[in-house]
Amino acid sequence: MATADDRRSGRRPLPCAFLPMSPSPSLAGALGVPLFTTDLYIPRYRDGDVGRWRIMHGGFALDHGYHSGVWAVQGMPALLRRPAPDAAWETWMSLSPHEVESQELGCRHARGRTAVMGLGMGWIALNLVQHPAVSHVTVIERDPEVIDLFSRSGATDGLPASVLTKLEIVEADALTWRPAQPVDFLYADIWLKIAEPSTLDDVRRMQANVQARQLYFWGQELVLHAQVQPLLAAGERLTMPVLQRCLVEKIALPLLVPEGLDYADYIERVVANRQARGLPTA
Repeated sequence: MATADDRRSGRRPLPCAFLPMSPSPSLAGALGVPLFTTDLYIPRYRDGDVGRWRIMHGGFALDHGYHSGVWAVQGMPALLRRPAPDAAWETWMSLSPHEVESQELGCRHARGRTAVMGLGMGWIALNLVQHPAVSHVTVIERDPEVIDLFSRSGATDGLPASVLTKLEIVEADALTWRPAQPVDFLYADIWLKIAEPSTLDDVRRMQANVQARQLYFWGQELVLHAQVQPLLAAGERLTMPVLQRCLVEKIALPLLVPEGLDYADYIERVVANRQARGLPTA
């Protein structure tokens, strides 16, 4: 039942609603499409909205991965935003195969005291607090409605208190926030679209304030691919030495370059995947 405070603020209570990420094997099998699976943590959300923001679940769908092919999904949770009271809802983010794959390196390689720029659905933060190499997670989110929606969504239900004590959410602007303590790892995702034109400048502003020992941002691979092109001869493939030169000469940020991964090849696969789908790469 809605409280008086709910009615005054325009908030709706969030009824419990969750559908599994994967459709039935028979349906996916009939289409010849694999079920999407991940070992990363996918929270269970309640449907509902707070102000301009809404969490809801979709039906059966096909989606491309960031560096992989087509996957079948069902009941995919998504965060929607309404720009104006009379405007249509638009998807801000979803836990789609593309979204998960395009952020997984940040999830897997964070360490120590970690700062996350942008709360969104909170799934990055909830993966990080469960990472044994991460000691503390500070999430910076400027929109109080997003924070309220996350707190009411049930995303943290079932997680142990020992994990949740590592999580801190701060209402502040990611472009101006300065930490009170040194930050080991910075993860940034404050943009509606991947690799927006302002992304690298925004990351530089954040890093100037945070001074993290290492950082990773959403769409990093596409930004690096665009930045490295002037260093490549015609038809030359990206290699790790060329990538390292780009990081020193053009980027000058302590970006994550995952150990044990041919990151240059990974970037090429991400770009080739987008090109095959007719999507922009810069």
